[in-house]
Amino acid sequence: MVHQFNQPTEGVVKEAMVQLLIIATSFIVALSAGCASSQGFDRRAMNKALHVEPTPIPESQPLASQSVHLPTPFRLGIFFASHDFPNRQSIRKVEWLARDRDQLLRELAPLQNTHVLQEAFVLTDATLQGEDIRRIRQAGARHGADVVLIVDGLASVDRYNNRFAWLYPTLIAAYLAPGTESDALVMITGSLWAVHSDWHTPLQAVEGHSTVKGAAVFVEDAAALQEARQQAIRAIGSRMVEELRLFTGHAPLAHPPRRE
Repeated sequence: MVHQFNQPTEGVVKEAMVQLLIIATSFIVALSAGCASSQGFDRRAMNKALHVEPTPIPESQPLASQSVHLPTPFRLGIFFASHDFPNRQSIRKVEWLARDRDQLLRELAPLQNTHVLQEAFVLTDATLQGEDIRRIRQAGARHGADVVLIVDGLASVDRYNNRFAWLYPTLIAAYLAPGTESDALVMITGSLWAVHSDWHTPLQAVEGHSTVKGAAVFVEDAAALQEARQQAIRAIGSRMVEELRLFTGHAPLAHPPRRE
C-alpha cells in the first residue's frame, strides 16, 4: 500500500504566516505599552530601606569619630549585606556577585600600597544580617579583622519608551528602532565599625546611574544595573579610601585612582 501525504496548500501557508505576524505584532505592542513613560526613581523609599538620613552629612563637616586614631596597618573585613524582601517596581535588592566583591577590593588597594591596610578580605557568612552590627563585628573578630566595612545596597529600574517608539507597530522597527530606554539606579551605603571598641563612622551613601537605549526586544535591564552597580562600587570605594586615610592620619589622595 502506498501512503500519500498531502502537501500544505499555498493558502494554508499564507494563513499561518499571517497568524504568526499577528502574534508577533501583538507581542511588540504589548511590550512597548508596558513601558510607555518614565516613572522616575523613588529615592525616598530607597533611603528609608537603607536607613539613610534625608539630609546627608556634608563632606566638609567634621565627623564625630575623627578624633579616634586607628593604628596602622590594620586588617579590614568587608561584609556585603543582603535584603530579604520581594522585589517591587520601585525597589529591588542588589544581588552581590563575585565580581562586585573583587572590584571593591581593587578600589581599596591603594590603602595597602600606602600601608594603611595590612589586608582587606570579604566576610562570608550566610547567617548574618546587615542590621545585626554586633554579630558582624564578632564575625570580623573571629577572622582577625580590626575594622569591618558593612556594605549595603538597593537598586531601581525605570524602563520607558522614547520618541522612536511610535515605529514599533511596524514590527521590524521593534528590532531596529532605539525606542526603549532602561534607566538603572543603584544606591550603596558603607559604614566602618571597629571590632574591639565602639568606634564607627557615620553611614555614607553613594549612587550609580546608567542608561541603556535600544530596540525593545534587545534592551536588557541587567546591563543597565551592572553598569550602575559598578559606578556605585567605585564611588563607595573612593569614599572609604579617603575616610580611612583621614582617620589614620594620612594625607588624602589628591586624585583617587579609578578602575574600570
